[in-house]
Amino acid sequence: MDASVVRSAIAKEGAVEVSENAVLGSKLKPLLGTDEATIDSKGRILVSKKKRDRLGDSFALCLGDNGCLYAYPGEQWEAILEEIFSCDPTNPGRQTYTRMVLGTADDEMRFDDQGRVVVPQKFREMAHLTKEVILIGCGDRLEIWGKEEYDKFVQYGDSYCQERREAIRKARLEMKGL
Repeated sequence: MDASVVRSAIAKEGAVEVSENAVLGSKLKPLLGTDEATIDSKGRILVSKKKRDRLGDSFALCLGDNGCLYAYPGEQWEAILEEIFSCDPTNPGRQTYTRMVLGTADDEMRFDDQGRVVVPQKFREMAHLTKEVILIGCGDRLEIWGKEEYDKFVQYGDSYCQERREAIRKARLEMKGL
């Protein structure tokens, strides 16, 4: 993706939303659909080929604002980093935002030859991932939910993980000077 496409990325609520022109004008294809999967005792999740292809060879994981894991394709992750690093590092909002987003992230994640990703233990604990998981394509990212947590999210809607969502939103607005 060229720099003009990356610059067209617009950050929204802790995630990056890419304009339609950027998606259509690049090789980026959106992550779509919902799959059920299992996570084994070693933390491995088998991801469908279509989703693997769209995440790419190297992707990033972080704890999302709603408590699940976000898996970002490398290009999307670079756009998020670009936005963060364009702000003054002494800005208190940026400091809080980076702790909440980058402090719960890992990059250069890869799939093994069988199409599985190993989710590190700290991520499994943060996102309450147990045996059953739900993989949801959300366009610019893949959400990885523990089934029980996803059921709670569906049941409680906007009130689920509200404190974390609000803290990230507030920090991002402060980081951007809004």
